[in-house]
Order: sequence, then structure tokens, then C-alpha cells
Amino acid sequence: MCARILPCRDEFDEEAYLQLNPDVAAAIEAKIVDSGWQHFTLHGVREKRSWKSRPNRMAGVSSAISVNDGMFLGNRDHYFDVGEKALHCIERALREGRRLPDTIKRILDLPCGHGRVLRFIKKAFPHAHLTACDLNADGVAFCAEAFGAEPIVSLKDAAAIPLPAGFDLIWCGSLLTHLSSDQGVAFLRLFQRALAPGGILVFTLHGRSYEETLVSGTEPTGLTKELEASLLSQYRESGFGYVDYPGQPGYGYSLAHPSYVVSRLLNPGWRFLSHHEQGWNKRQDVVALQWQS
Repeated sequence: MCARILPCRDEFDEEAYLQLNPDVAAAIEAKIVDSGWQHFTLHGVREKRSWKSRPNRMAGVSSAISVNDGMFLGNRDHYFDVGEKALHCIERALREGRRLPDTIKRILDLPCGHGRVLRFIKKAFPHAHLTACDLNADGVAFCAEAFGAEPIVSLKDAAAIPLPAGFDLIWCGSLLTHLSSDQGVAFLRLFQRALAPGGILVFTLHGRSYEETLVSGTEPTGLTKELEASLLSQYRESGFGYVDYPGQPGYGYSLAHPSYVVSRLLNPGWRFLSHHEQGWNKRQDVVALQWQS
């Protein structure tokens, strides 16, 4: 049993606390405190700061995980946590684009995988028409069966993917992180054609934190040392770097500096909403754009 003087750590809603106390969020950004929970226990209780209980994130969310889901490595809590945090990125982008949730009628998840994120999107937008798109046909079929999504099997050529138009929201998590600059631009053009006016695109990139990861060698990348060196050299020279994974032409590892996003990706028609470094699960950068044309 938790003493009621303080909430349990698992009960404490970190993101709600930061929204209620923006000065604490600024202090975390400035590395004055490590987290909202740390601030709350050290100062917030004494200062009678507002806080909220963490809701049951799985209420209304399917807990079914496909046996073929390559994103599930045995830790259910981590798996669902990453999916839920993607929803937080989406909700933040909608606030930045001044779109109310009930105006979001059609949503695309590309690449959908086996629905790690789509299950949370379904909960947050229960009346929206969902479309699941991926090269992995098994994942697309699972999302159609488990979440009622319209299934579309993707293609390597972005221009040839048979997407309908009129989406209000597109989530593209961990795709451009593995594509060359030309491939990334091709997908952004596809998303332009697929979005309705005022529609919002949320996508992720490997940013400056991944440069540090490569330099420190603290995390396996699947690349040889020679490929890592080439990737870093390109990135430091131009703001963007890409190399294929060994034996996988056209699919690899990319790094994108924030300056590259602004200078190369924002062609006419996009309204830039935000670029949050390490915004998804404190790892990948999150970019939000709104289609105006």
C-alpha cells in the first residue's frame, strides 16, 4: 500500500505534472532537475503543486500482440510504453496545429508494423477511420483484424503506394530514420498528396543524440565501424548522413540535424509546427508539420 502523503511513482502522471507546471518542464530542459517526479518529491509537495494520477493506459486498449511482431522483445511494459508515448507526440502536434481531436476523422499509420502505436491511436480517436500501411503484409493484416483498420500493403517506391487522399493525421514513426535523403523527400511528397488541407504529419528522425550514441558506441547500430565513420562524416559535413545496412540496399541508418529539417524538408505548402529533439521515448526526434495547400 502507498502512503497517501505522496502518490506511488507508478501512479504519478509525469507528463500531466509538466503541463500543469511549465516552469518545471523548463527546469528539466535546462538540466536543473532530472524529472517531474524528482521535482515533485523534493519541492512540489511542499509547494502544494498540482498533480494528477496516471490513468490506466491500457483501459480500452487491445493488449493483443502478434507472435510475428518484431518490435516485441518480451517486455510488455516497454512495448506498450513506447506505443503510448507515440500517442503523446501526436496529441502535442494536434495542440500545436490547433486541431481538436474530434476533427480528426481519417488517420494513417505508416509504417504500422503490428500495431504497437495504432492500438493507442484507436483508443484516442475511437470514431476515426484508421488506415494501416506497411511493407510487412502480415503486420497490415493483423492491424486490420485486431483494430479494424483499412489494410494497404506498402511499396518500396513511395510514389507508387496506393494511398487515398483526405487524411487528417499521419503518424510516421521510425521510417525516415532508415531512409536516404531522396527517399525521405519522396515520402513527404506522398504525405502531401494524402493529407487534407489542415492535416498534420508527425514523423521521427535520428538526431543529435544518435550522433552521440555512434561516437560513444553505447548502443549497437548494425553497422560496421567503416559505415559508422562514413555516416558521421556525411552528417557533420552537410547535416544529413545515410548508409545502407550491410546487405540491405535502400534500407539503412540516417542522421538528420535540425538545420537539415528546416533547410531541406520544408517545401512550400508545409506549415512548420515543431521539432522536439528526443521527443519520442527520449530517443528519436519528432517533427510535426501541417499541410496548408
